[in-house]
Amino acid sequence: MKKKIHYSTYIYWAMGLFLAIFLAQCGLKAISVVVPTSAKANQRVTFTMHCGAEPRIQGGGNYSTQLVAGIMVPKGWNARKNLTMSFTSPKGNGTMRIISDSELEPVSGLSWHQAAKKMFGIGPNLVDDMEWIVFRSTQAYSFVNNEDIDFTVKAECNVGAENMLVSLGFYIGSSIENLRPEDTDYKKFTFSNAFEVTDGEGDLIDFINPQLGTVQPVKSLDNDIITLTFDGGVTNTVLDHEPAIYLHVKAMDESGKLIAEIRKQTADTKLTDIGGKKYLIDIWPRGFFKVDKDVHIARLEYFYTDITGTKSVGYGNTDEPFKYTFRCE
Repeated sequence: MKKKIHYSTYIYWAMGLFLAIFLAQCGLKAISVVVPTSAKANQRVTFTMHCGAEPRIQGGGNYSTQLVAGIMVPKGWNARKNLTMSFTSPKGNGTMRIISDSELEPVSGLSWHQAAKKMFGIGPNLVDDMEWIVFRSTQAYSFVNNEDIDFTVKAECNVGAENMLVSLGFYIGSSIENLRPEDTDYKKFTFSNAFEVTDGEGDLIDFINPQLGTVQPVKSLDNDIITLTFDGGVTNTVLDHEPAIYLHVKAMDESGKLIAEIRKQTADTKLTDIGGKKYLIDIWPRGFFKVDKDVHIARLEYFYTDITGTKSVGYGNTDEPFKYTFRCE
């Protein structure tokens, strides 16, 4: 039995093919960014993207589109509340508006912000506490064949209150082409060198460099379940050939006073081997230390040890403890 194919299927396919052929030679130049090396906590900072259009329109005619631009920053910056974007170009200057979460990127079916993260990822960052935020120009612009231009996009936002070392992401594209995975001419993205936030709250959050010990989530309260990870593949340590890894941990209050300490090698403190010299343990701090309801745990200080407790690894492979400070959003 022959399948019945609607003519509309051919029409949509033909339209898509025509659009792809028509735009095949109309792309963007490589993107470059200007990012300062550091900023103080809560400081408002400008990040600059330089790019350009190179319209090579087959068959003449013109090409109209809106500029799309995005930036990837740590979630803790709460950038959606204060991020602004604007651009300057030979075709005029303009402001950009954040694309609503309810508007779906046509190819992926996700919001533009989710689609950007799915496509571009988090770059060299090792901790996935990042978000992409995508803007679009309020005006549309038309190009004719060979009308090459350069343009600049500026993103301004507050960097947040926490000390951190992070790589930021940047994206420029065209509203017509959306985020088709196979198209590279219509979207350009890059990640910055290390950007540091100083003079802020809490311990340094290092998103970039491999760490012997990490905690997820980056932000939590003492009543949340947290995951502590030991990565023995980062460097050689005294625990390299140990068959089991254990947690030795202290709970501290706001003044630095010891609340409780657990340094026994039992099933409760043994980390799970997940392969690749990586181990992890999930704990609920309040339950783990059995603290009273009126006691607040402000910080953890901890080491990883062997089964005897005589071999231990601390921060940076030293005898200093790893530290984790509890903090809310």
